[in-house]
Amino acid sequence: MFPQINISKKSSVSITNQIYDQILKMIIHGRLEPGEKLPPERDLALNLGISRGTVRRAYEKLEHSGAIITRKGSGSLVLKNGHLLEESQKKEAAEIISNTFSRLYAMGLSEKEILNLVNLRASTQNNIQNINIMVVSNNHEVLSQLENQFSYLAPYPLVNFSMSYFTIDSVSRFSEPMQTMLRYDLIIASSIDYPAMVEMFPDHTSRMIEANISPRTSTLRFLASLPRDTKMNIIYRTTVFRDMVYRTLKYLDFNTNNLYFYSEFDYNPVNHGDNGIKVILNFNESPVYVDPSFKEKNGVFIKEGGIIYQFEYRINREALLRIEDRIQDLLRQAMSEPPMKPF
Repeated sequence: MFPQINISKKSSVSITNQIYDQILKMIIHGRLEPGEKLPPERDLALNLGISRGTVRRAYEKLEHSGAIITRKGSGSLVLKNGHLLEESQKKEAAEIISNTFSRLYAMGLSEKEILNLVNLRASTQNNIQNINIMVVSNNHEVLSQLENQFSYLAPYPLVNFSMSYFTIDSVSRFSEPMQTMLRYDLIIASSIDYPAMVEMFPDHTSRMIEANISPRTSTLRFLASLPRDTKMNIIYRTTVFRDMVYRTLKYLDFNTNNLYFYSEFDYNPVNHGDNGIKVILNFNESPVYVDPSFKEKNGVFIKEGGIIYQFEYRINREALLRIEDRIQDLLRQAMSEPPMKPF
């Protein structure tokens, strides 16, 4: 009796591939022997409640991989067992890799980014010790953005390393901050927050990596849509943020004489009307957003055609590559170290 095939119409895997995968595993594991006959396409389709064409495509794929042979009048027969499928499997694997790389290149990933992802995924097969990573920022929304940005690593922490997200304030309130820092193999801080971490923990800089930041595409698109002589107020908390905004606007050929920079502590609602300002650029926790005294003036400014915009940024690709390289170094180091003997 032919083994049961189970399919799910809710699965992201096509039904054709579900049938193909299950029959191939049956052959590899010896549940189907060479010469054994597969069910006729019509019968299997009726049994599974699917179209005959779906079954035909699965059988054609099995034949292409060298697992079965279809003969007129005899149906589809198992051709080889699992030990003899190596050549066809490698050929199919090469095709999968080639197609996958083509898709990733089309998505805009560089060869280095692709290889880093492949290496990280391959390392999860080794069942090594955990690598503990701390991600730090003193801005809650930026911390949330970083967590989202690192979400592509989600499959790996379950096996190899864990990532914890803290504000600098919360780190400073650890009961034993120095001892807590020793629990982490890597500490990631954006270039805005890195100087504060170095000042707090000068003896742990070897564990730290500074993640350079750059404007988000949406921010660049917004700025590019503005006239280059637009007058702007820019509100900043850190000099790193101030300098990044200035460099970005200068790179986009804005008239720097029309740019007015204010520390968050020096800005008040009256400044909205200074110098014929048309745009106010902020960070997400700017007083313009969080101080109630700005609410009325914000409404008037917008009603008169002004724009209040949050300048958003993210860790840039080069910094992500450095972080991935460091993680791989930690994984290689963990694999090379002998396991600790039990007490």
